[in-house]
Amino acid sequence: MQFLFSTEVFICTSPLQNYEHCILEKYKWVEKHLGAEFVKRIILTQDKTIVSVDLLFDDKDTITGAELKPSWEHILFTCCHNRHIQLQAPCRRLLSWADDWKGILASKYRR
Repeated sequence: MQFLFSTEVFICTSPLQNYEHCILEKYKWVEKHLGAEFVKRIILTQDKTIVSVDLLFDDKDTITGAELKPSWEHILFTCCHNRHIQLQAPCRRLLSWADDWKGILASKYRR
């Protein structure tokens, strides 16, 4: 699939506050699995609702914070603790990174 648009990818993560090594471990994980170029694209926040993006892929089924209606569409990323959750339309789910995530990106731009 060829994209006719530019997509910027950021990693938005909420570090656990009570664990002193959590932030460092997140940075190391990103560098190991995604490469050093993504380390500078990490956004650390306890409130993901204030981040202005188009799509937020997250394994947490409910994301709350200061913004009652965040700017992004939440795409539920499937994992062991949320497989049982039945989504109501128009909510969408990504089963894994082998799933059609590019199709989700493209659909956002077709709207």
